[in-house]
Amino acid sequence: MSIPAVIPYLKKITGKMDGNAKFTTLAEATAALETANTNLDTANTNYDKSVAVSTQLLTLRDNAFGAANAAAHALANGAMQVTTDAADLQGGGWELVADATPVGPLSPPPNFNATGGDVTGSVDLAWDPQRGVQTHIVHYATASTGPWTQGYVGKKSSCTIGNLPSGVEHWFRAQAVGTAGPSDWAGPITKRAT
Repeated sequence: MSIPAVIPYLKKITGKMDGNAKFTTLAEATAALETANTNLDTANTNYDKSVAVSTQLLTLRDNAFGAANAAAHALANGAMQVTTDAADLQGGGWELVADATPVGPLSPPPNFNATGGDVTGSVDLAWDPQRGVQTHIVHYATASTGPWTQGYVGKKSSCTIGNLPSGVEHWFRAQAVGTAGPSDWAGPITKRAT
């Protein structure tokens, strides 16, 4: 039950227990529950009020940030109309950021390696991460020339290929894909499934 639902539920119980001839021996415990529930009700009411105030303050803060951001952009645009000289702009307190250099064609996943997996019928694969990778693709086969089955697609620089026949040698290859397209394949490398 949620706290707002518990409070009236406990009030109903203490209301029916209080003064009930069948439960006179529990009068002290009933009074303790009634006090605890009253304290819970007060704390919950105060919490609800603070959430409402926090929500209002968060909205005010976000609006103020938006206004400050817009004013900063306007001032930056004005400063760049006065001068585009980097030293002058830095003298005005601006931090300049160089344009990001695009990543060209990617190398095959570096240091591609295979180890026995923790689970029977699996192989763990890993490689070093590289900048500009949008996704990795890993294939596996029972021969170094294929036919290949896709076993993993994702951004992480490691994966586990499972559901392989235990003790059987498998071949693995990995490829990195970026904005310039796919890299060459790393591998194939071989490992027996655990």
